[in-house]
Amino acid sequence: MLKYFTPLCFICLSASAQQTEIPISISVFNNGTSLPGSGILGVFSKTIHPGFDIGTYHLYKSATKHDFIQTFKLGYFYHQFNQHAIQLYSEFGYRYKTNTGFYAEGLLGVGYLHSFADVQQFKFKNGRYVKKANWGRPQLMATASIDAGYNFQTKQQLPLRIFLQYQFWMQTPFVNKYVPLLPNAALHLGIVYTFKKGQDCCHKI
Repeated sequence: MLKYFTPLCFICLSASAQQTEIPISISVFNNGTSLPGSGILGVFSKTIHPGFDIGTYHLYKSATKHDFIQTFKLGYFYHQFNQHAIQLYSEFGYRYKTNTGFYAEGLLGVGYLHSFADVQQFKFKNGRYVKKANWGRPQLMATASIDAGYNFQTKQQLPLRIFLQYQFWMQTPFVNKYVPLLPNAALHLGIVYTFKKGQDCCHKI
């Protein structure tokens, strides 16, 4: 699965390298195994399953009220007694902007997930059960997200955004015979800081 996703990552990173600005996004999130409408206020898992991600995006087209973007993100989350996983995915999105600094986005994405079981696994060998190595397994993820945020650049001339994002995503294959598609919902709180080209990003981060 990863070999098909690699060209998409390369395109996004190459495009970002050509920009005069380099946005870096960081978010923390709580992930729940649920469908939209479940949990607290229909968006928040009642149990804490923490995660974080870091990424960037490429701006394809920008106007006074509208932006068209592509994101590239690397994430990790932990779900106790179930799994923990590494996420590598990209999204295409539309952003609607206001002159007050507030904005809203909608995004659709696809990517690679490598999950590890958070329980010991055994196999029957030579008449007894032996512990299996937990190397994880490759899977596919598909996402749909909406978020709202505030851009400090609009009024305060500070290259910083803050946002709250609701992300619904599917994991497959999970358990082929019983749950081939596992629904997940994550609530993200994050920031985006935009570096001007030529700044020492690694030093600042």
